[in-house]
Amino acid sequence: MNKAKNVVMSLLLLGTLFFPPSHSWAQSPILLYVNNKAVPAKEGVPFVSNSVTYVPLKAVVTRMGDKYSYSSKTLTATVTLKDKTKIQVQAGKSYAKVNGKARYLVWTTKKGVKYPTSDKARIKNNVFYLPAPFVRDVMKYPLTTKTTSGKTVVYVGKQPKTTAKPTKPSAKTTDPDELAKQEFLKTWTPPKIKSKMTNDPVKNARILADELGLYQPDPDGAAAIFNPFAQSSGAWAFAVCEDTGIEGVDLEIGINQWNGNRWNPEFYKTPFIMKEVLKFYEIPGLYEILERGYSGKDVSAYLNKPLRMGNRIVTIINPADQVYIRVKFLD
Repeated sequence: MNKAKNVVMSLLLLGTLFFPPSHSWAQSPILLYVNNKAVPAKEGVPFVSNSVTYVPLKAVVTRMGDKYSYSSKTLTATVTLKDKTKIQVQAGKSYAKVNGKARYLVWTTKKGVKYPTSDKARIKNNVFYLPAPFVRDVMKYPLTTKTTSGKTVVYVGKQPKTTAKPTKPSAKTTDPDELAKQEFLKTWTPPKIKSKMTNDPVKNARILADELGLYQPDPDGAAAIFNPFAQSSGAWAFAVCEDTGIEGVDLEIGINQWNGNRWNPEFYKTPFIMKEVLKFYEIPGLYEILERGYSGKDVSAYLNKPLRMGNRIVTIINPADQVYIRVKFLD
């Protein structure tokens, strides 16, 4: 196994090492607004696990004007609401104590029968999280989730004002991420792939580096990494490797970051570069599936099963916050 393969395969494995399996489609971080004010990412970023949205408890509670405390010894968060309701919940538990009485965090209904789920309070990156349904239904905080143009926002407390739909579409937007995207794309011209795929994996990696700006860690290796900031393996968006070492897999692509935002608009390059990479490997139809998935649309029908695309067999694997594409060449 050569040095380049070690680098790329390490990147591709990061998701399975640090994130538990789920069936959600990878997408940009979910934003959190409390009383119409954005919560900094350092205080916690909402995430989805087993189709349940989790929100950082302290950031929500304190911004809603209630009291929050936490015991690192027992991993227990305590919330005292304005009406004196006391809520205690321990990480790893699927229930909370509300004024001393146990209440499950999440309930679901199937075939008309309501029953509790096994969804638990969690600690992630040293932040205590609770399922959004409990925050909404038991703590009684107004909470809604909206997805627009691929961006998902959880609103707690005061909800954003809704306006009547204009009779004529307007090209103007006040969304800071979309504005950042528009400004960035004014100054960046997406490159186009000019060469055709060859039977030489090392040469293919060099073509991607020369024509699309990917980074080839080993000049004699069959791997290439796309970092939107520079030709390096640092802040990578996706990695390509033909030297997979997996039987029946001729190409593996791992996607780490698809969309940019106002803070890192450089990642808006990713879909454009990926489209050219897929064209190079003769699987252009895969781009539409990826674009749908990252825009929040349901693509479950395409996941974890072989898909025939021309003379390629493609399998899209979605273990957690990353997406892996495995390809078998039939010619």
